[in-house]
Amino acid sequence: MNEKIFEMFPILETERVDIKQMQKTDIEVVLDFNSCKESLNYIVREPFTTKKEAEDKLSFFLSKNEDNTAFWWTFSLKSTGEKIGYGGLFDISVSHNKAEIGYGLIKKYWSKGYMSEIISEILRFGNSIAEFHKIYGVVIPGNEASIRLLEKNGFVKEAHLKDHSYARGRYFDECIYSLINK
Repeated sequence: MNEKIFEMFPILETERVDIKQMQKTDIEVVLDFNSCKESLNYIVREPFTTKKEAEDKLSFFLSKNEDNTAFWWTFSLKSTGEKIGYGGLFDISVSHNKAEIGYGLIKKYWSKGYMSEIISEILRFGNSIAEFHKIYGVVIPGNEASIRLLEKNGFVKEAHLKDHSYARGRYFDECIYSLINK
C-alpha cells in the first residue's frame, strides 16, 4: 500500500463528474440521500428525519477523513456544480492493505451512467495510486444495480452472510463482493 496517499487528499474527476473531498458544507447531499426511503432500500439504516442526523453522519465521515481511515468524497456535475451524491473508500486498513467501497446517488440522478464513471475513477485511484491489495463492497441481495456495477468493474461475490444486520424492524442478509489487485 502506498501510504503517501494520506499526505494530500485526492481530488478525482471523470468526464462529467468532479469527485472532491467531503466538506462541512456538504450537509444537504448527505441529508438528501439519507432521507429518501428508496435510496435506503438496500442500505441497513433508518431514513433520516432530521437535519441533525445528517450533521452527525457528516461529522462521522469528516472524522474518518481526518484519521486516515477513509476517503469520503462528494460527487458534483461539472456542467452545473450540483451535488449528486457521495461515497468513498473507508475502513481502510494499512496493515491488511484493504478498504471497503461505498457510494450513493440522489434518486433523480439514477440510471444516467454517473456511478459507472465515478466507481471506475475511484477504483483507478484505489488500485493504481493507493495500491490497495483488496477493495470490497457490501451489498444487500436484490440490489441488482449495485451488483451489476461491481461485477462490471471486476468484483466477484465472496460471501453471503445470513441475517447479518438489523434495521427498520428486520434482519438483512449481506453479500461481500471483492476486487483483488494483482
